[in-house]
Amino acid sequence: SPHDHDANWTRQGHSRRLFFGYKLHIGVDQGSGLIRSRCVTPAKTYESEVADALVIGDERAVYADKAYEKKERRAALKARGVKDRIQHRRHKYIARLPHWQSVRNRLIGRIRGGVERTFAVLKRVYGLDRMRYRGLAANRLHVDLIAIAFNLRRAAAGLT
Repeated sequence: SPHDHDANWTRQGHSRRLFFGYKLHIGVDQGSGLIRSRCVTPAKTYESEVADALVIGDERAVYADKAYEKKERRAALKARGVKDRIQHRRHKYIARLPHWQSVRNRLIGRIRGGVERTFAVLKRVYGLDRMRYRGLAANRLHVDLIAIAFNLRRAAAGLT
């Protein structure tokens, strides 16, 4: 776009409607709910491309949805001693997931809800449903400041 050279087009949701802008990827601590890592990318960037950047290294387990599934990622987590809690996805040669994988996905999905809750708060309370600035650097700074405010508010609520 001539208006924002860093942003990009992608399709979103089941209706596959066009979307122009950026994506926010975050890593959230399961216990405290604090944002531990974040990454802002052009909208065209696939979630799995930035997944390894969200893992800091001191986690005991990594919970993620089906978009982050990759054999190499599972092996790398196992080698580092991190529990793999990435949901399984159906591949084109598998008609349905085996029962144990479906059950495992449901159990992981309940815990992953914390991340979705964080996105809801960022959108509803902090107005992050839309990026406000042009350029990746300005939007990354904006997200960093919002993440700091979110973490401070969350930490203060935990202390009282």
